[in-house]
Amino acid sequence: MIGRLFAITFIAGMAGLAVGMADSAFRHYYYKIAEGEDRKSLFVHDVEAVKHNEEGVDE
Repeated sequence: MIGRLFAITFIAGMAGLAVGMADSAFRHYYYKIAEGEDRKSLFVHDVEAVKHNEEGVDE
Protein backbone atom coordinates (compact mmCIF):
# COMPACT_ATOMS: atom_id res chain seq x y z
CA MET A 1 0.00 0.00 0.00
CA ILE A 2 2.71 2.50 1.00
CA GLY A 3 4.92 1.39 -1.89
CA ARG A 4 2.10 1.87 -4.36
CA LEU A 5 1.37 5.36 -3.00
CA PHE A 6 5.07 6.22 -3.23
CA ALA A 7 5.24 4.95 -6.82
CA ILE A 8 2.19 6.95 -7.92
CA THR A 9 3.55 10.10 -6.24
CA PHE A 10 6.95 9.61 -7.85
CA ILE A 11 5.46 9.04 -11.32
CA ALA A 12 3.19 12.09 -11.01
CA GLY A 13 6.12 14.23 -9.85
CA MET A 14 8.34 13.08 -12.71
CA ALA A 15 5.55 13.71 -15.23
CA GLY A 16 5.09 17.25 -13.88
CA LEU A 17 8.83 17.85 -14.04
CA ALA A 18 8.98 16.60 -17.64
CA VAL A 19 6.10 18.85 -18.70
CA GLY A 20 7.72 21.88 -17.05
CA MET A 21 11.08 21.16 -18.67
CA ALA A 22 9.48 20.73 -22.09
CA ASP A 23 7.63 24.05 -21.75
CA SER A 24 10.76 25.85 -20.59
CA ALA A 25 12.88 24.41 -23.40
CA PHE A 26 10.25 25.31 -26.01
CA ARG A 27 10.05 28.91 -24.84
CA HIS A 28 13.84 29.23 -24.70
CA TYR A 29 14.47 27.93 -28.21
CA TYR A 30 11.37 29.60 -29.66
CA TYR A 31 12.55 33.04 -28.52
CA LYS A 32 16.08 32.25 -29.69
CA ILE A 33 15.13 31.13 -33.22
CA ALA A 34 11.74 32.65 -34.15
CA GLU A 35 11.47 35.79 -36.24
CA GLY A 36 10.10 39.03 -34.82
CA GLU A 37 6.45 38.81 -35.92
CA ASP A 38 6.22 35.12 -35.02
CA ARG A 39 7.34 35.86 -31.46
CA LYS A 40 4.56 38.36 -30.90
CA SER A 41 1.81 35.88 -31.71
CA LEU A 42 2.21 33.59 -28.66
CA PHE A 43 3.71 35.23 -25.60
CA VAL A 44 4.46 38.92 -26.20
CA HIS A 45 1.86 41.64 -26.41
CA ASP A 46 2.49 45.05 -27.96
CA VAL A 47 2.52 47.86 -25.47
CA GLU A 48 2.55 51.47 -26.56
CA ALA A 49 3.67 54.14 -24.15
CA VAL A 50 1.93 57.44 -24.63
CA LYS A 51 3.53 60.58 -23.30
CA HIS A 52 1.04 63.05 -21.93
CA ASN A 53 2.18 66.63 -21.39
CA GLU A 54 0.27 68.87 -19.03
CA GLU A 55 0.86 72.55 -18.58
CA GLY A 56 2.77 73.46 -15.46
CA VAL A 57 4.14 69.97 -14.86
CA ASP A 58 7.90 69.59 -15.05
CA GLU A 59 9.45 66.23 -15.74
